[in-house]
Amino acid sequence: MKLPNKKTVIIIGLNLAGLAGLFFLGRQINQDVNQVVAAYQEFYTSTHGQEDFLALTKTLTETTDARATVDTAFLSSTDLISFIERLEGLARTAGVTFKLDEPKVTAGKTASLALSFQVTGSFAGLYHFLSLLENLSYRLDWQSVAWTFNSSTTWSGNFNLAITSYTNTNEK
Repeated sequence: MKLPNKKTVIIIGLNLAGLAGLFFLGRQINQDVNQVVAAYQEFYTSTHGQEDFLALTKTLTETTDARATVDTAFLSSTDLISFIERLEGLARTAGVTFKLDEPKVTAGKTASLALSFQVTGSFAGLYHFLSLLENLSYRLDWQSVAWTFNSSTTWSGNFNLAITSYTNTNEK
């Protein structure tokens, strides 16, 4: 068996050292590429998130008036007392007396507020009160309206209605 000469051993050694160096450099380049990709993904995610946040903020700012208008079309349970006071004020404006029975929250697919009340006064006063009720911003479902003649100028009205644009904020 012939031993390899010195030149061949040196060439094989240099080739092995070159391959080891290429392997090491390839590994370093792969790690650097992974770090760059991770940094880019983090930058993209944070930038994209900021853009989404800015777009959301802009949309909320632009729709403030529209959302306030929509909110006025719904009576919330927290505003019930002020709503009853408003009904009493409408009765005073119409010149009639107003007597409200206990309001009842009806649950179902959607919550609604059932109101029963009696109004007494002149025919014109009752009619004016009815028109004021119809012009409320809430959706009303009239169950029954009954007017009766009491005396020469006095009429009574029994009203049963449900406010279907009611949100019960007390539910959990």
